[in-house]
Amino acid sequence: MMTSNEMLTTYESLSELTGSMLNAARLGEWDQLTELEQQCKTHVSSLMLATQVRLNEKEQRSKIAIIRSILQNDAKIRALTEPRMHELQHQLHVTRMAQRGARAYGEQRA
Repeated sequence: MMTSNEMLTTYESLSELTGSMLNAARLGEWDQLTELEQQCKTHVSSLMLATQVRLNEKEQRSKIAIIRSILQNDAKIRALTEPRMHELQHQLHVTRMAQRGARAYGEQRA
């Protein structure tokens, strides 16, 4: 069972990780972003598996503030990564079309 202190520490670590992810996205460090995302998943999993911990009012306010920070980082990360994802999807589409054309052309020549 996770204590309230452990839970808040995990949320704080998650917030720090999303901050690092944001920096990686800003710098276009996609491999680093992916590694940090895996670390975030580990923290989220541990929070999901944890038994509900009763928090006092101060701890609850702290948790809410941390979650808001995480969500703000997440929104900024998405704003930076979505254009890159669209670009990669377009490149994959072009590559597939070129491969289909090459196969069709190759079959006609045979």
